Amino acid sequence: MPDQRWMREESRVTWEAMGRSDHAAVVRAARGGESAKDPDPATALLALHWAWAVIGPPGARRRYPWQDVFLDVRPTALLTDIYDGTPRNDVRTYVRRDARRVEAAYLPFLESLDVETGRPRRGAASWS
Repeated sequence: MPDQRWMREESRVTWEAMGRSDHAAVVRAARGGESAKDPDPATALLALHWAWAVIGPPGARRRYPWQDVFLDVRPTALLTDIYDGTPRNDVRTYVRRDARRVEAAYLPFLESLDVETGRPRRGAASWS
Protein backbone atom coordinates (compact mmCIF):
# COMPACT_ATOMS: atom_id res chain seq x y z
CA MET A 1 0.00 0.00 0.00
CA PRO A 2 1.43 3.41 -0.95
CA ASP A 3 2.50 5.75 1.83
CA GLN A 4 0.37 8.87 1.40
CA ARG A 5 3.07 11.07 2.95
CA TRP A 6 5.20 10.77 -0.18
CA MET A 7 4.71 12.89 -3.28
CA ARG A 8 5.46 9.91 -5.52
CA GLU A 9 5.56 6.22 -4.75
CA GLU A 10 8.72 5.76 -6.83
CA SER A 11 10.46 8.36 -4.67
CA ARG A 12 9.61 6.36 -1.55
CA VAL A 13 10.86 3.11 -3.05
CA THR A 14 14.09 4.67 -4.31
CA TRP A 15 14.76 6.48 -1.01
CA GLU A 16 14.20 3.29 0.99
CA ALA A 17 16.59 1.43 -1.33
CA MET A 18 19.38 3.93 -0.67
CA GLY A 19 21.87 3.08 2.04
CA ARG A 20 22.46 4.75 5.35
CA SER A 21 25.59 6.48 4.06
CA ASP A 22 23.70 7.88 1.05
CA HIS A 23 20.97 9.30 3.28
CA ALA A 24 23.58 10.83 5.57
CA ALA A 25 25.45 12.34 2.60
CA VAL A 26 22.32 14.12 1.38
CA VAL A 27 21.63 15.56 4.83
CA ARG A 28 25.28 16.48 5.40
CA ALA A 29 25.41 18.35 2.09
CA ALA A 30 22.26 20.30 2.96
CA ARG A 31 23.65 21.19 6.38
CA GLY A 32 26.82 22.51 4.78
CA GLY A 33 24.98 24.37 2.04
CA GLU A 34 26.80 22.37 -0.61
CA SER A 35 23.73 20.70 -2.06
CA ALA A 36 22.84 23.51 -4.44
CA LYS A 37 26.34 23.59 -5.96
CA ASP A 38 26.72 20.19 -7.56
CA PRO A 39 23.70 17.95 -7.12
CA ASP A 40 22.22 15.54 -9.56
CA PRO A 41 18.68 16.79 -10.27
CA ALA A 42 17.24 13.29 -9.76
CA THR A 43 18.92 13.00 -6.34
CA ALA A 44 17.84 16.54 -5.46
CA LEU A 45 14.22 15.71 -6.31
CA LEU A 46 14.41 12.49 -4.34
CA ALA A 47 15.81 14.35 -1.31
CA LEU A 48 13.10 17.01 -1.61
CA HIS A 49 10.39 14.36 -1.67
CA TRP A 50 11.91 12.76 1.44
CA ALA A 51 11.86 16.15 3.17
CA TRP A 52 8.22 16.65 2.24
CA ALA A 53 7.37 13.16 3.50
CA VAL A 54 8.77 14.25 6.87
CA ILE A 55 7.54 17.84 7.21
CA GLY A 56 4.79 17.97 4.61
CA PRO A 57 4.82 19.96 1.38
CA PRO A 58 4.51 23.76 1.41
CA GLY A 59 0.99 24.73 2.40
CA ALA A 60 0.33 21.36 4.06
CA ARG A 61 2.93 21.13 6.83
CA ARG A 62 2.68 18.32 9.33
CA ARG A 63 2.49 18.94 13.04
CA TYR A 64 3.78 16.49 15.57
CA PRO A 65 2.72 16.33 19.22
CA TRP A 66 5.20 18.01 21.56
CA GLN A 67 5.48 14.73 23.48
CA ASP A 68 7.32 13.24 20.51
CA VAL A 69 10.44 15.09 21.64
CA PHE A 70 10.94 12.25 24.13
CA LEU A 71 11.43 9.86 21.22
CA ASP A 72 14.58 11.77 20.25
CA VAL A 73 16.49 10.05 23.04
CA ARG A 74 15.81 6.48 21.93
CA PRO A 75 19.14 4.64 21.99
CA THR A 76 18.28 2.75 18.81
CA ALA A 77 18.95 5.97 16.90
CA LEU A 78 22.65 5.23 17.25
CA LEU A 79 22.27 1.88 15.52
CA THR A 80 19.73 2.63 12.80
CA ASP A 81 19.32 4.90 9.83
CA ILE A 82 17.20 7.73 11.21
CA TYR A 83 16.80 9.21 7.72
CA ASP A 84 15.23 6.04 6.31
CA GLY A 85 11.88 7.68 5.56
CA THR A 86 9.83 5.71 8.06
CA PRO A 87 7.24 7.50 10.21
CA ARG A 88 8.84 6.26 13.44
CA ASN A 89 11.91 8.41 12.70
CA ASP A 90 10.04 11.35 11.20
CA VAL A 91 8.82 12.39 14.65
CA ARG A 92 12.38 13.17 15.77
CA THR A 93 12.94 16.91 16.05
CA TYR A 94 16.39 16.79 14.46
CA VAL A 95 15.13 14.71 11.51
CA ARG A 96 12.44 17.36 10.91
CA ARG A 97 15.07 20.11 11.22
CA ASP A 98 17.27 18.37 8.68
CA ALA A 99 14.27 17.89 6.38
CA ARG A 100 13.71 21.67 6.46
CA ARG A 101 17.38 22.18 5.60
CA VAL A 102 17.13 19.76 2.69
CA GLU A 103 14.05 21.59 1.40
CA ALA A 104 15.77 24.98 1.73
CA ALA A 105 18.81 23.72 -0.17
CA TYR A 106 17.20 21.71 -2.94
CA LEU A 107 13.91 23.45 -3.74
CA PRO A 108 15.48 26.65 -5.14
CA PHE A 109 17.97 24.58 -7.14
CA LEU A 110 15.25 22.44 -8.71
CA GLU A 111 13.05 25.44 -9.43
CA SER A 112 15.99 27.19 -11.13
CA LEU A 113 16.22 24.17 -13.46
CA ASP A 114 12.44 24.28 -13.95
CA VAL A 115 12.11 20.71 -12.65
CA GLU A 116 8.55 19.70 -11.77
CA THR A 117 8.74 19.08 -8.01
CA GLY A 118 5.07 18.57 -7.27
CA ARG A 119 4.82 21.97 -5.59
CA PRO A 120 1.81 23.96 -6.80
CA ARG A 121 2.67 26.83 -9.08
CA ARG A 122 1.20 30.28 -8.63
CA GLY A 123 -2.38 30.23 -9.77
CA ALA A 124 -2.60 26.44 -9.59
CA ALA A 125 -5.67 25.16 -7.81
CA SER A 126 -4.33 21.90 -6.44
CA TRP A 127 -1.41 19.51 -6.17
CA SER A 128 -0.51 17.55 -9.28
